[in-house]
Amino acid sequence: MPPDPTLVSPTGTVCLQGGGEFSDACRPMDAQLLSLAGGPVVVTALAGSPGSDYRTATANGVRHFSALGATDVVAAPDAREDRGAALDVLRTARLVVLPGGSPSRLLDALQASGADHVLADVLAAGGALMGASAGAMVLCEWTVLPDRGMRVVPGLGLVPGVVVVPHWSGGRPDWLRAIDGAVPAEVAVLGLPEESGVLVRDGARTPVGRSAVVSLRDGR
Repeated sequence: MPPDPTLVSPTGTVCLQGGGEFSDACRPMDAQLLSLAGGPVVVTALAGSPGSDYRTATANGVRHFSALGATDVVAAPDAREDRGAALDVLRTARLVVLPGGSPSRLLDALQASGADHVLADVLAAGGALMGASAGAMVLCEWTVLPDRGMRVVPGLGLVPGVVVVPHWSGGRPDWLRAIDGAVPAEVAVLGLPEESGVLVRDGARTPVGRSAVVSLRDGR
């Protein structure tokens, strides 16, 4: 899919990925994002359950970006357990990484803790966000909540005019029906394969990763 100059992007850079994050195939697009961010990386796996699930997913992200050459990569404390400490760490980031899991859990945690405002501040300062699967979903204007009866609700809106379907390999008629019933026709619906995605920067969407991204409403 070619860059789309009609998309209005935030000040900074957002990488929306379909899943399979932190694999070898993700290294080129993550290295590109790291070079654009140019600063500290903070990983917070709030789409996972508190405890070992959160710690494991966050540690995987820290190892991945450290292996790419980032010299300042940290795991944020779980904002559901220590809100103040988590927000303090997130405010130091030039790149915030949101791995996959439950989109409803992630959206709830970001909004309840105030971390959603910190993410907006990172972008406003010219920083970067990377969201994979659930992370990509909630950054957009709309998000599907499959674990809540396939509801479609407003996301954080940091990537306006977009809703994404992660782990895309075709199919998912239940997702597409839910989106068509709730999301205005002018909103782009992007199918993001695993280890692939789009880079949203300077008013354009540019494909990254190993597979083609599909614009599901017009077949591009």
